Amino acid sequence: MGAKVTKKEVLTEFRTQEILAAARRVMERRGGVEGATMEEIAQAAGVAKGTIYLYFASKEHLISALMSQVGENLRRELEAILTRPGSAWERLLGALQLCLDYLRRERLLFPVYFRDLPRWLSRANTPFQRIRQLEEEILAQLTGLFSQGISQGEFVAADPRLLACLFRGLIRGVGYYQWQEAPEIPLTEAEPVLRALLGGLRRPRASQEVLSS
Repeated sequence: MGAKVTKKEVLTEFRTQEILAAARRVMERRGGVEGATMEEIAQAAGVAKGTIYLYFASKEHLISALMSQVGENLRRELEAILTRPGSAWERLLGALQLCLDYLRRERLLFPVYFRDLPRWLSRANTPFQRIRQLEEEILAQLTGLFSQGISQGEFVAADPRLLACLFRGLIRGVGYYQWQEAPEIPLTEAEPVLRALLGGLRRPRASQEVLSS
C-alpha cells in the first residue's frame, strides 16, 4: 500500500499543473517559448511573480517540466499502441501517427528540443536530465517493436536499435521542416511519404501492401 498523499502535496500538484497550463497559454499567445516571461506566466496563472519561483526555480526549470510532461504522455500513449494486438507493421504505423500528432500539438516546444536541449544538457546540475531519460525509454520501446518485427520475419534483418534511431531521425526531420520551412502547413503530406520510406524496412513478402495498408 502506497504512502498516503497529503493535502499539501495535492495542492502543490494542482498549482504546478495550473502554472504549466498558464505557460502553454502564454506560449501560444507569444508564438513560442522565447517571448513568454515568468511574470506573464504568473499573471496568467493568477499567482504573484515571486510565488511562481516556489514551484519552478527558473524559466528553464519550467520548460523542463513542460517537456517532461510531454515525454511522459508520449511514452504512455506509445506503450498502449505497441502492446495492442496486430502486426509489428500496424503498430509501427500507429507509432508514426502518434508522433506526428505530437509534432502538431507541441510545435512550440520542438525548437527547444531540437536547438536548445543539447546545449542545456551539457551544463552541470541541469534540470533536463529527465528528458534525456525519457528519450532513451521511448527509444527502447521502439527498439523492442523492431526486434519483435525482425524475429517474426516482418522487417529486414538489422540492428533493431539502429532502426529505432532511424525512425526517430525521420520524425525529427519532419519536425525540423515544420519549424524552419512550413510552420503554417499541416503535416498531412508527411505521413504518406514516411509510410513509404518505412515500407522499405519490410521484408519483400511483407511489403506488398505497403501503399495500401
